[in-house]
Amino acid sequence: MKVDRLKVEGIEVTHEVNPELVTNVPTLESMSECSLKHYDAVYLGMPYCWEYEGNLISNHDDLGAAVEMLRAMKKKVYVSTFAAPRNKDLKHVFSLIDKAVELEVDAVESTNYGVIRHITKEYPDVRVHTGGLTNIYTSATAELLYSMGVGRVMPAYELPIEDIRKIKDVGLEVEVVVHGKIPLGISHDCFLKSFADKTGKDCPYICKEEFWFRSDDLVLKPFGSATLSGKDVCMYEHIEKLDFVDAMRIEAISERIGYRDVVGEIYRRRINEGYSTEDFGRLKEMAKNGICNGFYFNKAGQDYIGKAGKAEETKGVL
Repeated sequence: MKVDRLKVEGIEVTHEVNPELVTNVPTLESMSECSLKHYDAVYLGMPYCWEYEGNLISNHDDLGAAVEMLRAMKKKVYVSTFAAPRNKDLKHVFSLIDKAVELEVDAVESTNYGVIRHITKEYPDVRVHTGGLTNIYTSATAELLYSMGVGRVMPAYELPIEDIRKIKDVGLEVEVVVHGKIPLGISHDCFLKSFADKTGKDCPYICKEEFWFRSDDLVLKPFGSATLSGKDVCMYEHIEKLDFVDAMRIEAISERIGYRDVVGEIYRRRINEGYSTEDFGRLKEMAKNGICNGFYFNKAGQDYIGKAGKAEETKGVL
């Protein structure tokens, strides 16, 4: 899909370079060869809550088993770390990193600058990726991370395509979300625990249920200590506009069984074979609250801009 142009002995040569298609898996239970066969790499662990049932970042034995499964599938293995650590969390974060290094994973993902510095200092040979909550808004921040030894960044979710391209110019690999619910914020307290009495479910089981925060035209999805968009960010029609990125992520960490498999298959076909009206229709049908483009087109996150460059009506709201 992505075409690089090189000059070899004065002759321009073109060759196709496909972006890495990645997704995330929170637990050993949610892993299967069927659901992951369309992906090149997988991020392991749920970074928004230590107590999430079966969380791979909290259970090192399960993490080891998950890594072994992915190796057998010939997938690259990345490990996520807790997205909003406080001082009391650092012991657990550093222990997780030690385990990830022991397991020889392909990269460790972090959103905290202190944790990033710890990894690059203690394990200089370990590849580091930064997640979307690292607040990378400028090429200057990307240059800082590059100087710290980071190999791949995910720019802030609020950035438009032109600003993401400037970050790519720094020389780092860039990963973006092309489909799924993006985190809009994160706290140190779980929103769902306050509804335990009303629902009859408490931690860690309440996260297995599907909840929505609704207020007039606004819908959000609470998940652990994070708040996710209610709409599915969808860049299916606009993949070519992101042909400069190195990795495309399907955010499926909060989704029901089957979502990761179907969406991964559709985007794999999109990358390899091109646009399909039928596939795009399936994506829209799967989005319970509709689709949007996030912030890629300098919009506030709720709109969907179609191939013609005009805003289109989609069911549901952000």
